[in-house]
Amino acid sequence: MKRSPRSGKSLIEMLVMISLLSIILGLSATTLASLFRLRSTISKDTDQARSIDRLATRWRTDAHEATSASVGETCELKLSDNRSIRYSFAVPRVTREVYDGDEIVHRDSFALSRNSSVTFQTEPFGTGQLIRAIVETVNNRLPVRELPRSARIEAAVGIHGVLATSGAQP
Repeated sequence: MKRSPRSGKSLIEMLVMISLLSIILGLSATTLASLFRLRSTISKDTDQARSIDRLATRWRTDAHEATSASVGETCELKLSDNRSIRYSFAVPRVTREVYDGDEIVHRDSFALSRNSSVTFQTEPFGTGQLIRAIVETVNNRLPVRELPRSARIEAAVGIHGVLATSGAQP
């Protein structure tokens, strides 16, 4: 009697296949988790970069239109039309408030990381002032990939304000 060739799989072959598939599945799950974590980190960084960019644009525009600036815990810019703009920082955001007298007529907010700090500085610059908003990291113990962005935003006060007081347009 002739034996037919074996057509099934042995138990050892099945165990090897199951082991290989479980290793592949484990590597896939780990890679997916890392990709989701990376996506989250990139998304947070992009949001903060966008917010800092918006802040820099408003900061420079406001400073150029201002006639004077005073800096302390907040930065207050005086405009030629008796309005003022106040920038203040409270974790995790910079707030920009436009005042007409004592009344707030507009408010903007720029979200930053909870590990960021903002300080305002001023220094003489020619006949005017140079103001700075410095965004820095507070907690240096974070891993490098999780450190928030830092920025140094500078603007000269009164570039367009001088024109505004004379009635000319920038």
